[in-house]
Amino acid sequence: MDAVDLDHHYRTYDGWIPPTVVAALHEHGYAGILHQAAAGGDWFCAHQLAEAAVDEGGPDRQAEALALLEPFVSTGWWPAVRAAGRLLAEWKRVDEAVQLLRPHADTGHREAVRDLARLLAGQGRIDQVVALLGPRTADRSLAAVLVELTAGYDRDDEIAALLPAVDVGPTVPFKAWSSDAWDTVPLHATLLERQGRVDEAAALLRAHVLVDGILSAGHAEQLASLLARHGLEAELRALLSEAGEEYALTALAGFLEERGRIEEAVDLLRQHGNAGNPHAGFQLAEVLARHGRHDEAIEALRHVAETAGGDADWIIRLLCRIFVEAGQEEEALAYVDDYFARHGGHPEEHALARSNILKLSGRAEEAGAVPRSGSVPGEVPLQTGTLDGVVAAAERLVRQGEPEKVVTLLRDHLDEPRRFLGEHL
Repeated sequence: MDAVDLDHHYRTYDGWIPPTVVAALHEHGYAGILHQAAAGGDWFCAHQLAEAAVDEGGPDRQAEALALLEPFVSTGWWPAVRAAGRLLAEWKRVDEAVQLLRPHADTGHREAVRDLARLLAGQGRIDQVVALLGPRTADRSLAAVLVELTAGYDRDDEIAALLPAVDVGPTVPFKAWSSDAWDTVPLHATLLERQGRVDEAAALLRAHVLVDGILSAGHAEQLASLLARHGLEAELRALLSEAGEEYALTALAGFLEERGRIEEAVDLLRQHGNAGNPHAGFQLAEVLARHGRHDEAIEALRHVAETAGGDADWIIRLLCRIFVEAGQEEEALAYVDDYFARHGGHPEEHALARSNILKLSGRAEEAGAVPRSGSVPGEVPLQTGTLDGVVAAAERLVRQGEPEKVVTLLRDHLDEPRRFLGEHL
């Protein structure tokens, strides 16, 4: 085994049992199959067994968990190193975790640097965090981690100086796709806010909401959230007539609801929903449902589902959830049947909608029995040529108590076709 081989198997499942099938085998008590596969180099099985050992607790089980991971960790393969490091950290064996992650972080491995920084911050070793991340702030994700981990240490001016300077906001990526420049506005605004310089943070974000005709949704959302956090209601209402108004609407409605001004939030959202904003109608239904007004929420969403246009799945999902919360699961089933009858749509989507309603209603067994298009009674349909179909069939075999068929199924449908293609193409 080496890291390259492990990466290949991890991406393709070639020769390995897919993780959801592994979880099903473990849940149904087929540990023997997992141990056999783990001994043969199956990471998903080894990881599942290690997690099971950890759940049972005790020093002996910790040693067993690490022993299961060790053949993979010894290759330097990152997913195994990360898993072992997280276990060590969970067991408060932080120095061992740091020692394990440090060589990878020293090579510049982004995830290793990030995980190591979090370990150090958890020990209050902020000087080491800054030393680790400060030279790497050209990397957007690591700069964000640096800002996050130094909160509360009164080093915001120092951290701001380590970040790339504010440039021209959202237009940078459009100037040259090869550029390493990135948008530092959100991080600088965060640092200003942390120092109590709220007006400066708001001004910085406002200046970069719309640049050269390009709207930055991230800046608009952060600005609206900042104003709401600091109770600046007038300024938040003013944003309703500016670019990025939907983020101001969301923040203002949340602001009003948090202060018990429910009717104001409802009226605001209903006004914008009636004007044709489906997102406002969606949020209106959420607010109404949170306050026990399920019938009003259902009525609002019925209107949105009929008028939104395009893909309404996101609306239907919330509508069905509210139906179930109101104890009206049969009405939910009837609604989706009627909706798909009137609007069409793929039978698989219809079946999935029904299955989700049954799961929300606590009827998981019925959800698993919902027929899909092209299925044969008593069998799980294989979506021809898709990995998902094979995995679904394997999971069903486990639930039916036929684990011996799982390995054969996976070999025939996942391994053999790849081997054939490798030999003949």
